[in-house]
Formats: sequence, C-alpha cells, structure tokens
Amino acid sequence: IGLVLSGLNPAVHAELKLDVPDLNLPDLGDPANSAVSTTEETALGLKLVREQRGSSPMIEDPELIGWLRALGNRLVSSSGTGGNFYFLISKDRAINAFAMPGGVVVINAGLILSTNSESELAAVMAHEIAHVNQRHIARMAMNDKCSPWVAGLGVLAGAAAASKSPDAAQALITGTLATQAHKQLVFSQQMETEADRVGLRILSAARFDPQAMPLFMEKLDRRTMDQYGDLTQYLRTHPLSIDRLSDTRTRANQLGKRPVQEEADYAYMREKLRTLIQPGASPVTDGDPALSRYAQAARQLANGQDAAVIKTLGASAGHLPSALLLAQAYNHVGQYEQTEKLLTPLANSRPNQEEIVAPLAEALLNLEQAARAWQWVSRVSLTEQSTLDFLDLRQRVAEQAGQAAEAYRSAAERNLRMGEYKQARAILEQATRLPGTPAHTAARFQAMAQEIARLETRNKQLPLK
Repeated sequence: IGLVLSGLNPAVHAELKLDVPDLNLPDLGDPANSAVSTTEETALGLKLVREQRGSSPMIEDPELIGWLRALGNRLVSSSGTGGNFYFLISKDRAINAFAMPGGVVVINAGLILSTNSESELAAVMAHEIAHVNQRHIARMAMNDKCSPWVAGLGVLAGAAAASKSPDAAQALITGTLATQAHKQLVFSQQMETEADRVGLRILSAARFDPQAMPLFMEKLDRRTMDQYGDLTQYLRTHPLSIDRLSDTRTRANQLGKRPVQEEADYAYMREKLRTLIQPGASPVTDGDPALSRYAQAARQLANGQDAAVIKTLGASAGHLPSALLLAQAYNHVGQYEQTEKLLTPLANSRPNQEEIVAPLAEALLNLEQAARAWQWVSRVSLTEQSTLDFLDLRQRVAEQAGQAAEAYRSAAERNLRMGEYKQARAILEQATRLPGTPAHTAARFQAMAQEIARLETRNKQLPLK
C-alpha cells in the first residue's frame, strides 16, 4: 500500500511506496506554504548545532558520536525525505530529547540510558526526525500572525533551556505562547500525534520494532524510569495522553510482525555512556558474557585500572568496542606497539573512522612517528560533526609532524564548529601569513575566511539572535 503523508513535499510522495498501512495522519497544512523557507531552516540548523556545541555540555567522544550518527542516518535514509541532520548527545542525565529546525536532534544521555533496546532509542529518534521533516516549529511560527518566528522560537528556546533548567524552559514556553495558550496546546498535541505516526513509519521502514514506541511511551506514562533520571523535561516537552498512547499502540499493531534488525553495538555504547554519566550505576548486560566483560573493562578504564582492563579483555579483542577500550589501556600504560599492532588492520579497513584513527595516532606520536600519525589523521574527512576531541588531536599531530598550516586549520575548524566565527576567521588569516605557506594553501585559507565572513553576515539575518 502506498503511504501518503500529510504535510510532506508532493515530490516525495511519488517515491514513497512502503508496504505499511495508511497511518491516517492529521492534516496540519502544507509546510511549503510556511512563511519560513527551507533555506532559512537549513541555515538556522547549522547555526544552532554550532551554538549547542559551543555553549552546552555535549559528548564529544568519537566512538559514541559516530555510533549515534550511524543510527540516526539509518533512520533518516528510511524516512523518504533526506536532508541534513545533526545528532548530538547532551551530557544531561535527565530523560529528554528535542529537535530544532534544520535537522538538529539532541538526545540526552539520560534518555539513552533509560532505553532497554536499540528499537526503543530508535523510536525516540524517529519521533524527533518526524518533527523536523514535518517542519513543526516552522508551522508554529507560521500561526503567529504578529511575528512569524516568535511562537516557534519560543518553543525552541524552551527546548534548548530544558537541558539546563526545566523550570526556565517552561517559563519561556508559557511566556511566549501566553496570548494563545489553549490553541497552541491543542496544536502541540496534534503535532505530537503526527510525529508519532510518521515516526512509526520511519521506525518500521528502518527495520526496527514498531512496538518499541508504545512500549517506551507506556514506561514514561507509568514513570517507571525515574531510577535513571528526571522525567519532568520529557513529559513537559512531549505531553502524553491516554488517546495518544492508545493511538500509537493501535498503529504499531497495524504494522504487524516484521523482521527486526538491531545492532549489537547499541548495548556496548550504552554501557560506555553509563561509565561517563553514571559511573556508580550497575551495568545492564542481560547475562551476555562478552558485554559483561566489556562493561567491567569500561569501569576499570574509567577508574584508571589499565592493567586490569588488559587482563579482562585479553591480549586481543575481536569486537571493535572492546578493541578500542584495549587500545586506550595500552596507551595509558605505554604499550604503544600493542596499540599499533591492534589498530593498524582496523584502520586500514576503516580509514575514515575517528574512533580508530585517534588512539592509533596517539600511539604513533608516543613512538615518535609523528609523520605516520599525520598520514592516518589526514585521511579522516572533516565534516560538521567531526568531534572537538578529534580536532584537538589533529592540531597536535599536525604541530608535531611539522604541518604548521594544518595545525592552524584544525584550530580554526574547531572554533567554527562551536560558532566562534571571529576566532576561526582570525586563525585562518594568521595561517595565510605563516612563513613557507604554499600559495595555494594560503589561497584556500583565505577563501575559508571569506566564507566564514559570509556566514556571519547571513546569521545576523536569521530570526534567532
């Protein structure tokens, strides 16, 4: 059965032919008629993701970010709409997640730790992706006749503030929507329903379990996850109701039994995150011996027990997360040759993965092989979601390898990803004046500085200051 989604671009409808029941989505209007263009949203998304990374405590671990991005991209590729998305993990222990214009999706660490399966986490992410694809904030802005952006940005500011203070977030939302609170509350419930239904379709198309969405919502409704963190933020920003729960359960049942494909890395990354956010908490391994060893080794590494990590994981580790833990332990105790031996084959097969290249480069630096370290680091493509930790390492490797211009570029790229445009531009301009900088490199840096200046000008014209 071809699925027709209300509010989606008509061009997408022709390509979207999924064997799932019609989800009967509420008609909230065509977002293409919004006063806010998709170009503005894209530009705003880039600005917002950078400001989030520059002002809020975010996880910058290459392995965790790479894992979440892969999960998010899997869902996006099954959504039928595409577009740029940025997936961030906030260090906040509270159970919450929120989406912002331009494809910014922030998942709190507390929410990830509260999930019991990859499908449950994917259900939350699919819901947030649906908010973006259906342009819900733009719709809210469109419905404020006095100031097109006031309502939408009020909710956006409230969502962003939720990572710091639920009370402040609620005050922002309430104050912004005070003149039409009842109307906006109903509208929000309709949007939540639409995000549930579109999210279910995305979840099923990506081969996750659709039942995970009503299951997670039921746990929220019963407040059975308070042991993991505060539920207040999620319940305020994602209002639940009996009708919404019932509707989601019914729609999930309509999708029927389908093949489910969950990745083993989910449980490993959840336990790694637990050691960072809840170091004293007991691991959740469901009796899996390999996962239990990994969780034990992760706690040992966090406690500085590097020799114990090596003993727990053995002389080698076949699973990538375990291999990366072992490599960190080797580096900590000065067994750099062991790290090189362990990670070189992995880096050869996956040369663009920060999480593999970073510990390998650290080992090579300590072996006084900076040139080889730079060869590996320079192979990693820089993207908007390159982690700040990796950019720090890139700068250090470039400095020791005699690549002064690239060291400056690394520093500029890091500032750029935190929204610090003036600093990034100043660093690039300084790099163009370095003695011995090739003319083509100086020209490239000058072009980058000019592009940053254009970004600064464009950002001043965006609604969110």
